[in-house]
Amino acid sequence: MADKKIRKQSNIKHGTIELVLLLLLQQGQKYGYQLSQELEEYSNGDYELKEATMYPTLYRLTQNGYLNCEQVQVGVRRTRVYYEITEEGRVYLDKLREEYSVITGAISNIMKHTD
Repeated sequence: MADKKIRKQSNIKHGTIELVLLLLLQQGQKYGYQLSQELEEYSNGDYELKEATMYPTLYRLTQNGYLNCEQVQVGVRRTRVYYEITEEGRVYLDKLREEYSVITGAISNIMKHTD
């Protein structure tokens, strides 16, 4: 039974990854580790995003024109990739917010009628 619970939580989270990353990036330019730390902090540890999921999502958002990225050298041999939301990304974020509100409202209504 626990496996089903974990799978369901993962499915719900999967549909929100782009939304939460764009929400954080609307505050300003950030790099990957910073995003993962803020997600954990702001969600009180309930929303953990693995690098193997986050970076492909950031790459896809960049490819779709929703983010710009910039490599910055931060040490002799280290670079960081900073991501920044574009105007297209802000429009897409508004769409995702609206979709999320509709879905969560619908689920809430279903829960009211089935309790």
